[in-house]
Amino acid sequence: MPSWPITPFPHRIPIHMFPETGEEEGRDMVWSIAPGEGLVPLRLGMSRAEVEALPLMGRPQHVYRGAGGRQMEYRGLGLPICEYREDALVCIVSSRHVQGVLFEGEDFFAADPSEIVRRLEERLGNVALCQEQLCFPEAGLTLGGFYEPHDRRFFQPEIEYHDERSVTVYRPGSCPGTCENSDAMSFL
Repeated sequence: MPSWPITPFPHRIPIHMFPETGEEEGRDMVWSIAPGEGLVPLRLGMSRAEVEALPLMGRPQHVYRGAGGRQMEYRGLGLPICEYREDALVCIVSSRHVQGVLFEGEDFFAADPSEIVRRLEERLGNVALCQEQLCFPEAGLTLGGFYEPHDRRFFQPEIEYHDERSVTVYRPGSCPGTCENSDAMSFL
């Protein structure tokens, strides 16, 4: 798997708001999508302690425990969700509420959804529709909310107000969904 370019593109991310002044304290943060590797600086395989030590991440607000030793950490809408198994980061989910998510230097959620999907398909290969999400299982990347399969159209942020787009990064070949029942697609 090739290493993807990681380009700095700082955004001001609120850490917390001071109630007496209403001012936000924040830091510049960039989340570079590296399919199958992570949402850099978050990298698959990191321990919980390594994730907590990253600037801005810190301790989670909530930890959800699931079957098979699965743990998901939630730190608020403005930060990625981290999923662990056996203290290793195995899955990273970022919604469109996370500022500074980039792919090849471009703001991922500000870009045209159809163009992003076509560019990903050109670079990562075949895409599959899995549980209404676009999945690139061999690259370890899933997109939620970018494509509406029932209407056969891409999300249109300029006219639709309900935006639930997300990107999920995981180890190639270990799709977190049920991709064995997926439908092959192409947007090229």
